[in-house]
Order: sequence, then structure tokens, then C-alpha cells
Amino acid sequence: MKRTIPALVGLLLALLSSSVAGAQAEEPTKWEQLFFPFPIVGAPPQLEQQVQIFDSYFRGNAGSGDVPSAEIAYIATPHLGLVATVPFQIGFGRQTTGFEDAQLLVQWLAAGSLELDDMLSVGAMGTFPVGRDDLSTGDYFVGPFVYGAQRFFHRVIVEGNVTTLLPVVHGASTRQILGTGLLAVLLTPEHFAFPVYAQGEVNSTTYLGGTAALPPGTASSPAETLFIAPEVFLGPFVSPISDGTRVAAGVSFNVVGDDVHRQTYTVTAAFDIPNKYGY
Repeated sequence: MKRTIPALVGLLLALLSSSVAGAQAEEPTKWEQLFFPFPIVGAPPQLEQQVQIFDSYFRGNAGSGDVPSAEIAYIATPHLGLVATVPFQIGFGRQTTGFEDAQLLVQWLAAGSLELDDMLSVGAMGTFPVGRDDLSTGDYFVGPFVYGAQRFFHRVIVEGNVTTLLPVVHGASTRQILGTGLLAVLLTPEHFAFPVYAQGEVNSTTYLGGTAALPPGTASSPAETLFIAPEVFLGPFVSPISDGTRVAAGVSFNVVGDDVHRQTYTVTAAFDIPNKYGY
């Protein structure tokens, strides 16, 4: 089966092998510089100026597909960031090929503490129905989010994301509540040049009050999907592409509500772009 995951894994392994001799990470001098590993589906609370690439292969009761996507994040002010994501699906079996809906996220650093080792950000996310009919919700969605993270004992991290999305055009589209929880444990020594985290992620979406933009195979709301994902996170480390390279890989298993995506295998790599704010 042809798909892009093996090529991406080869590239990531090459990047990892070149980073072992990299310099140790510098201590943050202000809370805005705190770093937390990201969940693959959710997002961390810190601002990042970067290019991130994803490749996800899923399979279920209606064929399979490979979904490469690109994300560009820009830090506009010391506390304001913008993130744009465009996914594309390559379908196999009964799955189709084409663009999925694009996303734009506006994120504001709200609070944090070096002493308490935590951070909170808030903002708004919008989705745009640029995808082909069977890969799109067919509606614009917009809504607020809250991202938070807390580190314990310098190596145990708990993160949570909550986003509420409301339809803009079609009243029949469901309202959506997206939730992500992450538990990550640093396996390597603190300030090691090549940090490695073992982590587990839980993702849920609740659909309310509509008959459209529902999960696959669902005809009415309320509806719910739930996924769990063991993951590994590497970084940040120095690579030939970026001084702040991060790599993650994981497998997401559907527990409730989406037999089309019973298993999803994801590899992602993010590459920092230098910014004038130092984080």
C-alpha cells in the first residue's frame, strides 16, 4: 500500500540521529517561554512560530485513507499567535480524495507562572468549508477555546483543551464541544539535549442540537465520539532544519461513535521559525 508515512518516518529518524550532540535547552527567564509537549490532536498552551507537518493513516468500516496536512503558526505580538491548518485526504477503498475543511486559530497567552510551572491560553477557532462535499461539514464554525498545562516535579505534565464550535450559516448543523486531555511523563534527564516523553491522549467531541455535521454513521444528535491514543513525543532538539524540532507519533483508537476511524496512525514533525520574542 502506497502512503507517505514510511518516507516521513525515514526523514524523522535522520533528523533524530543528527541531534544527539545538540546543546542543552536554556532555562526560561519568563513564563511566556515555558514549553509543554503537544498532544497530536490537541494543542499546547504556549505560542509557537513554526511549520508543522502531519501524516495520518486511518482505517475502519468504510475503507481507509491517508491524511497529510500542513500547519503554519505565526507570533504576531508577545501574547498573540495565529495558526492555520489545511488537511488533504488520499482515499482508498470507499474513501475519497480531496481537501478537508481548513482551520484558523487565534490564540492569546492569558496567564502563567515560572514558579508554579503552568500556563493558560485562550482564543477562538474557526473552520471553513473548503473541502469537497463528502469531506466537509458544509458549514462555517466558530467558537472559543481554553488551553491549559501544569507541570509537576519537573517531569509530569497534565494538559487540557476545551473548544466550543457553533455553526454560522446552517441552523441544522450541530453545535460541537471538543475536549482533549493529555498526560505526559519526561523519561530523560531534565534539560537533556534530546528530551523524550511518553504520553497518553484522550479526545472527545459532543454533538448537540442538529441533524447535520454529525460523526460518520450518525443520523441525529445528541452524539458523542471518544478516542484514546498512546503517544511518544521527542523534543525540542537541534536538527539540520531547526534549532527547535519536535517529533511525535501515536495510534488513536476509537472507543465510541466513529467506526470509519477505528484506528489512526499519526506521525508529526514541527520546526521552529525564529521570532523576535524569544519563544
